[in-house]
Amino acid sequence: MPRTRLGLFEFGERQPAARAVTDHFGYRPAIVLALILFVFVLLQCLLPLRTAIKIGADEEFELAKATLCLKSYELYTEIWNDQPPLDTFLVTQILKYISPSVLGPRVLTSAFTAILLAAVFLASLRLHGLFTAAFTTAWLIASPGFLELSCSVMQEIPALAPAVAALSVLLVGRKTRWHSAEIFAGILFAVALQMKFIGVVYLPLIALILWLRHGEAGSAHIRPSAMPSLCEGERGGVGFGRKKRFIATNILRPMLLFVTSLALSFVAIMLLIGGGSYLLQLNQSWAAHFASAKSFEYGSPGDYPFDWSVLLKNWDTTVPAAFGISFSLSQVRRSPVALVPLVWLALTLAVFGTHKPWWSYYYVHNAVPLCWCAAIGIAGLWQRMGRRRSVGLGLLLGVFGLAAMAWMGARVYLQVASIRRSPQIHSALVLTEVERLKPFTKFMYTDDPVYSFHTGIPLPPKLGVISLKRFWSGDLTNVRLAQEMEAVKPGILLITNNTRELPFNELIHAQYRLIYEDADHRLYGRKDVLAEAKRSRASQ
Repeated sequence: MPRTRLGLFEFGERQPAARAVTDHFGYRPAIVLALILFVFVLLQCLLPLRTAIKIGADEEFELAKATLCLKSYELYTEIWNDQPPLDTFLVTQILKYISPSVLGPRVLTSAFTAILLAAVFLASLRLHGLFTAAFTTAWLIASPGFLELSCSVMQEIPALAPAVAALSVLLVGRKTRWHSAEIFAGILFAVALQMKFIGVVYLPLIALILWLRHGEAGSAHIRPSAMPSLCEGERGGVGFGRKKRFIATNILRPMLLFVTSLALSFVAIMLLIGGGSYLLQLNQSWAAHFASAKSFEYGSPGDYPFDWSVLLKNWDTTVPAAFGISFSLSQVRRSPVALVPLVWLALTLAVFGTHKPWWSYYYVHNAVPLCWCAAIGIAGLWQRMGRRRSVGLGLLLGVFGLAAMAWMGARVYLQVASIRRSPQIHSALVLTEVERLKPFTKFMYTDDPVYSFHTGIPLPPKLGVISLKRFWSGDLTNVRLAQEMEAVKPGILLITNNTRELPFNELIHAQYRLIYEDADHRLYGRKDVLAEAKRSRASQ
């Protein structure tokens, strides 16, 4: 019977140990991973990373927060923020010491994406072999929206990458006396949680892997000869005592070490980077994500459910994933580790399929296990075709492969083309007028905060992040927005040119004058700022 290797667990006949090591951690996987990362880097080179355009839905918020932090304003106490501070801290430090342009923060996200791809590759390699690992990673790169997220100054991938790396370390790392894999995984998971609290979603998966790695079921499959006491334990009290000691030593201790490493690392990062009041941070995050909606001026979270049609649009992955789920379920009894991609997919679908609001960039959390299951499906169908020598199945796989490759290629091309066609902020004529008034203004207000970063003029700290979640939580309302604008009176207002009624229209009519208008923007200058700029030009 041909052997299908799942790394920690095996089916069928054993192969020589040397060959298994070569298959999983030798030169061939290293070459394949290097080629995949090389293709990813080439795709990144096609994107205008150094150009002043907005990539990603929330890039403007992260850049606006970093701009305020560069001006020495503090998160949480002065700048509203519903996430941990590590990502904003890293972006701020890069802008301050390495690259004042947007290129530096985008390269940071690209680096985290490379870590994510490597972690996914190694995890699937360890469990299912090189063929599945290569397909999983390549499929992930071609997933909807992945290229956009991979270079956007957003928290999603920087938070996901260390969480998946922690899972990969537990799957790949050897069991040692000092439990170094569990400790390192705890550190990585702490980094993920300091990026974004969404990493909590993966704790049940961590617990499952730790159980399979050290628990009774896992040990019985890994080393059946080393576990006589567990069989004897059902016959008498002595065996039962040994079983309890085994659970305490081999299950509870690794879990405790992981949790301890996670907690200590989380606190250490918090102390090293600061980030304001931790209680205030938790309050803002809880209210934004879990508190019931208090304000409905801009709808409610219920207006943004999970878009299940994305699974149909991504048929090139969903169809083979269905086969992969079936193949994995058939192997669970003989190899419990086959549960990992299944539980991963079920967990992300359960969480993100029910949580509201759902944003399109959350799909990356579903994409990782979905691509893994799809690769398992293709590998299983390929093996079945080889065993049965079925011409019909081979022809069907070939047709599907060509169609799927064409679909994925078109999707990648359209993503790259869409990003490259984004409006070039640096060439916007309105910036000429903004630069003219920049020396005379402390703050600007804009409903497109990416302009704050690219002009270097900060938003009012309390208005640095104006998101729907902030309105829903009741932290901000139209009345409070108007009051804050009245208190700060920004020197410049850059407003999208549409018919929407603004909460502070009275302030605009009383103290501002329209100085520029085009199809996209209306630029207002505060009257005293315009007078000061006029006097300055007259004196030159």
